[in-house]
Amino acid sequence: MKCVQTIAGVLAIVGLGYIAGVGHSLVRELPVILGPASNTKAPDIKPPGPNTPETDDPGIVEPPETDPVSESDPESIPEFDPMLDAPVPEGMLSLRKAHQFWLEGAYFVDSRLRDEYDEGHIALAAYLTAETLFTDEGEAEMNTIPPDATVVIYCLGGDECDASLNTKAILEQFGFTDLSIMGVGYDEWAAAGLPTESNIPSNTEEGTP
Repeated sequence: MKCVQTIAGVLAIVGLGYIAGVGHSLVRELPVILGPASNTKAPDIKPPGPNTPETDDPGIVEPPETDPVSESDPESIPEFDPMLDAPVPEGMLSLRKAHQFWLEGAYFVDSRLRDEYDEGHIALAAYLTAETLFTDEGEAEMNTIPPDATVVIYCLGGDECDASLNTKAILEQFGFTDLSIMGVGYDEWAAAGLPTESNIPSNTEEGTP
């Protein structure tokens, strides 16, 4: 009887050991899953922000920005005239340019002889020469011209403009800064039909002394 109990106890111990071993084996073979595993990485895509430049459409070509070019008025372009545009010595004014200055209100100075000036001169021209500038009359005439005004001096024109050159040199000594010499003389001015005047009355009644 005692032997049977001992054998039953041994079998019970062995059975329990077998069951424990089987359970342990089952536990070891079961995988532990913590969560889904994946080796795929999502692409790094950034949404376009407010400063993201937009791609230009290659099919649209914008014209380059250019400054507006004003077209010349054909009527304002003067035609060539052999008299107005006659060549003059370098540094002197052509007849056309001198007339343009006259229209703009420049002061004109006649440096010829006095009797030539009285017979006819450019309209509104003052009479000033290298000699008269040092007289009371010449000084008074010169004082009517602002030193910074545009002044055009003329005499016989061409290579015979020594009187104009001398007058210009003296006016520079008196502080005049904008002085030019007309490259042609009074005769060319008058022949072109430009404004003139005279100190000699043109209409003298018969019998008037």
